[in-house]
Parts: sequence; C-alpha cells; structure tokens
Amino acid sequence: MSLEEKAKELAQSLKETEEYKGLVSAQTRVRLDPTAEDLVKQLQIKQQEIYQVQMEGNAPSPELIQQIQFLDSQVKTNLTLKNFIKAQEAFGEKMNELNETISRELFG
Repeated sequence: MSLEEKAKELAQSLKETEEYKGLVSAQTRVRLDPTAEDLVKQLQIKQQEIYQVQMEGNAPSPELIQQIQFLDSQVKTNLTLKNFIKAQEAFGEKMNELNETISRELFG
C-alpha cells in the first residue's frame, strides 16, 4: 500500500472520530446562525486590516484594536461560536496526538 493510500485511509478513520464529527456539526451550526456567521466575517475583516497595517510597517490604531477586542468579546459570548471553538480545539488535540504518534514512530 502506498503512502498516499495510507494517508487516505487515515483521513477516512479521522472522519469517523467524535472530534471530527463534532467539528463538522459545529461548522454547520455556524453557517445556520446568521449572527455567528456575521461575527466571524467581521472579525476576519478586522484581522485582515490589522495584518495589512502591520505589513506596511505600521502599528494598528487604537480604534482598530478596540474594534477587534469588541468583536472578540462578542464571539466569546455567542454560544454557537463557543461550541465551534471547543470543537476546533478538540479536533486540534486529536491531530496533535496523531502527529506525536507519527513522530514517535519515525524518531523513536
């Protein structure tokens, strides 16, 4: 079996985990929640603005930082997004476990 085939098999196994299913479910709930989806879009736009300002060698304005902080606080109080973040973290932990296992097998 080639490495690509084994990777596909691993991906299929990952899709069967509770962590993956939870992430997909949480993503769907975000798409179905207009408030949550709007918050994500607004936060992404502001993050892009900060990135652009920093790439130009400037510091973000206090107003831009305040806007990001406000959006961040709204994200943290939105139940749909809180659940999505939890699901992302759980899936990330699963991926880290797999990476650690692979590294252990490669390097002892």
